[in-house]
Amino acid sequence: MELEKELEQFRQEAQRLKAGRRSGSLPFPEALRVFSVRYAEHTVASGGTMTDAGKKLGISGPTLYEWRKGRSRPKPAEKSAVLVPVRVSARLATQTGVQQVALVSPGGWRVEGLSVESTAQLLEKLAC
Repeated sequence: MELEKELEQFRQEAQRLKAGRRSGSLPFPEALRVFSVRYAEHTVASGGTMTDAGKKLGISGPTLYEWRKGRSRPKPAEKSAVLVPVRVSARLATQTGVQQVALVSPGGWRVEGLSVESTAQLLEKLAC
């Protein structure tokens, strides 16, 4: 009986989240995803299916499967082909006369003292 009460609360909250949206979907809060998975597992244990649970929850079966696998959490930003500003300034080593490079990534890591050729090789290995 308690589960049915929680189901009704879930439906109300889901309806509130969906209200006013034109298209697409917003992520459900973690607490709602946790309840959905718990409800789906209870449904399956009682002889139902994930699809049955999804219908009662108002969520698609595939979404429930993903939530159950833990794939619903926001993913860290993936590498993408984004251009970033680059400032090139040449420095000459005082003793060797070899041109050296200071490489600073957008993430904040820094490599200094490499030659231009070594820097190019490093960037190639890092797939930057």
